[in-house]
Amino acid sequence: MASRRSNGSKRSSSRSKIEGEGLLVGLIDRIGLGPRTVLGCRVAGWLLLITMIVAGGTIGIPNLRQRAMARDLQIDAPIIVEFAEAPEWVLGDDTLQAELADTVRSSIGEDRSPALRSGLERSRSALVQTGWFETVDQVQWIGPRTVKVDATWVIPAALVRGILPGGEPRAFLVDSRGRRLEVDYPIRSNGLSGFPVIKGASRSSPPPPGDRWGDDVDAALSLHAEIRDAEWYPLIESIDVRRYLEDRELDLRTRRSTINWGRPPGNATIAEVSTRDKMKMLDYLVEIDALDTSGLVDIRTGNADLVYGHTADR
Repeated sequence: MASRRSNGSKRSSSRSKIEGEGLLVGLIDRIGLGPRTVLGCRVAGWLLLITMIVAGGTIGIPNLRQRAMARDLQIDAPIIVEFAEAPEWVLGDDTLQAELADTVRSSIGEDRSPALRSGLERSRSALVQTGWFETVDQVQWIGPRTVKVDATWVIPAALVRGILPGGEPRAFLVDSRGRRLEVDYPIRSNGLSGFPVIKGASRSSPPPPGDRWGDDVDAALSLHAEIRDAEWYPLIESIDVRRYLEDRELDLRTRRSTINWGRPPGNATIAEVSTRDKMKMLDYLVEIDALDTSGLVDIRTGNADLVYGHTADR
């Protein structure tokens, strides 16, 4: 019986459909609309429906953005600034991290909403100007309270002795390209341990952060790259560049000695021995406990006997 009722229901439904289509055909015939006109009406109806949906979304989305923006602007908590993949020397300097985070916050100002880009663009420009970054790739909101900075950091390399405009002597940090970084330290502390000190730079007043200090500082950095892994390197207290502009020569200073190195590596004169031989000479002087003596040690044109630590047959 269930099967019979089902078949009857289907036949009834089919009859209703046929009757409905017949009424529609009859109505179309009475009005006089052709098939193309009917198709056009259907298309126009769908277009009208789609237009209404799009219009509703267009009107609704800005309202939602305005509400979200108003909610973000009402947050009183300070912005959290995250520096992605910061190097260890940055992670160990809480003061520097705090200063750079404040730079981001102050640049964003009142535009503290993920719906606004102007504050992020200002903060990116401000971070570039600090001189602490090779590139600042992206500054983005990752929530209503957090900003993430993706950047490539510079590599601190040395401390250059200089004088502030008011006359105070300071030790200024420079990166591996000789560009000044936006940090300086009292002379007595020499700032950060593990960084060479460069003395006697021809430019006593520091350049703006991000600018190169000068050719003499670049020369000192090239020498430092050669000697930093030597066993006797801890005896070196500073690299003196005061003779560089006139003679193109550099000196190494220990606690009691001045070592006349000569021209920077790669720029030696014909009369000078090679960088390799100079390093061997210094190795030998340490061996005989003669490197940190009182006076001047000239290794520019030392003889091979001394370099290799034996006396030649005469």
